[in-house]
Amino acid sequence: MSENASDAAPYQVLNLAGAIDFLGDAQAVSELLQPLVLSLSKDIGEIERLLGKADMPAVARTLHSLKGFIPVFCHAEFAAELVEVEKRSRSEGDLQLRPQIEALLYPLRQLVEESNRFLKQAGH
Repeated sequence: MSENASDAAPYQVLNLAGAIDFLGDAQAVSELLQPLVLSLSKDIGEIERLLGKADMPAVARTLHSLKGFIPVFCHAEFAAELVEVEKRSRSEGDLQLRPQIEALLYPLRQLVEESNRFLKQAGH
């Protein structure tokens, strides 16, 4: 599968070239994106639920679990933002970070959508 001008839209959150470079090929990316999409879909809802309960320690743990794959699959700017918010959520641990955490949810949802699009184009 190759990206070209006829693809529906460029990826804004998914760093496909970086993921291929890191993992070796598009097949490896596909194999890891499938479980990532399932996990991330649950994690987004969990973050929203935990924010609603003001459970910042649990939000921090959930963000921490995302930290491992975000640098592989996302553009550096978003990865750095998520890592910074996760770090601050562990040390500050209060609701002052709620707007920054909520702001992460849109690109995370977009990552799910873009990943699903890539998987569909790749025949998965």
